[in-house]
Amino acid sequence: MPDEEYKKLHPILNEVTQTYVGLYTNRPNEKNREKLIKLEALLHEKLEQLEKARNETE
Repeated sequence: MPDEEYKKLHPILNEVTQTYVGLYTNRPNEKNREKLIKLEALLHEKLEQLEKARNETE
């Protein structure tokens, strides 16, 4: 059955399938994004510590 015919006959099933395929395809990118968010939070924390230490010495 060609893709277009399948889409017409089973639109909901087709969308669910596409959603799952998209999730599994993009999963590695999501893990990288989560790591970057954690690193960004750590960076902000360290920058705040540096700023506090700099202000204490002045």
